[in-house]
Amino acid sequence: MDRTYYHGLIVEPDCKYCPLRFDTKVLPDGYIPARLCFVGESPGYNERNDGRGFVGRSGELLWAYCNLYGFSRDDVWVTNGSLCSKRAVSLATGAQLPEEQVKIISAKACRRRLIGELLTVTQGDPQAVIVPLGNVALQMLSLRKNSRVFQYRGSIQRIDLQALWNEVN
Repeated sequence: MDRTYYHGLIVEPDCKYCPLRFDTKVLPDGYIPARLCFVGESPGYNERNDGRGFVGRSGELLWAYCNLYGFSRDDVWVTNGSLCSKRAVSLATGAQLPEEQVKIISAKACRRRLIGELLTVTQGDPQAVIVPLGNVALQMLSLRKNSRVFQYRGSIQRIDLQALWNEVN
């Protein structure tokens, strides 16, 4: 299988109404085509400084587990639901948007980008495995807005990326 490494945006996010639109974005990366994709909620401090996803303490733990099962970062497409680090935001009016609210707004702004990106990197392969790491990542890939990771732990859920793409366009 011929694969190409890629680091960057495949589909532009809709930053126009996102309170994090001026923040540093952590771009997705990995080899295309991808058969395994990890989707985090948003980058953290270490990811923002390094410019790559899953490089902090949680990332180290994730890659250690992956290595136990015989695969590495080179085998995985790495992305986040939101490209920017979640944080509370002060508006020009002086009002404060709490971190939880900003997380939801930024996820909505990035949802179309995420679905288009995953559809592109998996090349529409229904056998590709997409692993949402966190509730917000799961909700972005689900039609159920109140989905929680613990509800699906140990199960396999089919995701029709083409149907989701049609929904957001």
